[in-house]
Amino acid sequence: MEDRFDFLTMDFFTRAEVFPGSLGAFRYRFQREGWLGNGALQAWVYENTCFELAKDVETETFPWTEKGVAALRLWMAEKYAARGGEPYRIPYPPVQNQEGA
Repeated sequence: MEDRFDFLTMDFFTRAEVFPGSLGAFRYRFQREGWLGNGALQAWVYENTCFELAKDVETETFPWTEKGVAALRLWMAEKYAARGGEPYRIPYPPVQNQEGA
């Protein structure tokens, strides 16, 4: 089985301080603090909305080490399995049948 989170490596987190992303409707966000080898990586997963408006948020912090990044990948895979990864969609209200229109 392919690992959806193989891209999460030690070097990945050197590119920027904050990383928002999604796999379909599965939303996540990472933020790093400190330096490679002795910093921390905080991860959030949340529902299909913007981070600022999310209410169903889970978060965990990992050390920015090889073991920490491996634990982060495992945590993300567990959250993806639990929350599901349906394809992205815009949740428009259902269309109502308008007779005579």
